[in-house]
Amino acid sequence: MNDTSAVLYVNLQNLKNNLYFLKSLKSTQNKTIIAIIKSDAYGHGLIPVAEMLFKNGIDFFGIININEAESILEKIPKAKLLMLKGVNIDDIKEAARLNLKIGIFSLDYLQMLLYKAKSAGLNKPIDIHLKLDSGMNRLGLNEKEIKTAAEIINANKRYFNAEGLFSHLSSAGSDLTYANFQMDNFKNIISLLAKSGIKPSYIHISASSSLLNEQISEDYSNAVRPGISLYGFNPNLNINELKSDIKNNNAGLKPLMTLKSRILQIKKVKKDAFVSYDNTFRAPRDIIAAIVSAGYDNGIPRLLSNKGKFLINGRFAPIIGIVSMNLTVVDITEIEEALPGDEVIIAGKSGSNEITINEIASIAQTIPYEICLNFGKSNKRLYL
Repeated sequence: MNDTSAVLYVNLQNLKNNLYFLKSLKSTQNKTIIAIIKSDAYGHGLIPVAEMLFKNGIDFFGIININEAESILEKIPKAKLLMLKGVNIDDIKEAARLNLKIGIFSLDYLQMLLYKAKSAGLNKPIDIHLKLDSGMNRLGLNEKEIKTAAEIINANKRYFNAEGLFSHLSSAGSDLTYANFQMDNFKNIISLLAKSGIKPSYIHISASSSLLNEQISEDYSNAVRPGISLYGFNPNLNINELKSDIKNNNAGLKPLMTLKSRILQIKKVKKDAFVSYDNTFRAPRDIIAAIVSAGYDNGIPRLLSNKGKFLINGRFAPIIGIVSMNLTVVDITEIEEALPGDEVIIAGKSGSNEITINEIASIAQTIPYEICLNFGKSNKRLYL
């Protein structure tokens, strides 16, 4: 690493490992995998992740905007793309040209889409996936609205092909009772649509949380949407241990990210001297401090101030003082061999020790998703 700032290393072999681990689970058997790579693949890099997944048999992806779609199709023309939040109404002609699959979340949106499709004179129907709000009270149609949507679709088959039905579980890793309540709602809508003559090719509700919770044995679907688990994380933080085939599978889930930086300067700090902004740290004795070339601009949460730690030469170096925009100070008094230019592990392994993104997220009072996104936004990425 020649850069003096932070560099994010992304291990695509671990992505492959995680994909095959997920494929081995009972919850994914005989089901189409719709890999969720929205938001720049959760900070890991949209195209490298998509290409690795495609090389390993995945051609269906869940994304969030038309720019992502265009970037993927330029590299993977055969990719099938589900627009999870739909597309901007004004982009409908382009969406049709790209053969995008459009998530439908409200009757208003469906009606506007129909109007635009008619105005654009589309010569083939748009593949749509109806989104049911099964109990999360976020995006989605309720049962009454689904009935009306079915009537609209049946009356406009020239413009719409109801290819999919999907929903999202709010708490599959922490509230099994509520997850089953949502599953029952989902099952009812599948039956309702079938009675109206609509039988979607893709029915999906399970994401990483339910896929990794063996207590959820039936989701009435033929497709699944793994997201964060592809990147090496089990979102079920409230489950104390993984169950049978998850626990016993030797592969397991492996995070892809390692964030590294360098020591810019080493200096002696006298007892009672302050370090960094706002005088939040006062040296309890004479110490040796290392100034590291990374801060919250590199995605290091400011909440790690005086709480987090980095790894230098395989040993932990506590963060002292406030994490600033481009610099962080750590105590290396016990790491006497440290020198300017030495590698610093912000997230990852060094020697026998490790700092996990889960640990960082816990101290920062957030979740790994946010840490990954922030690491991916402003750091140079190198792929392994």
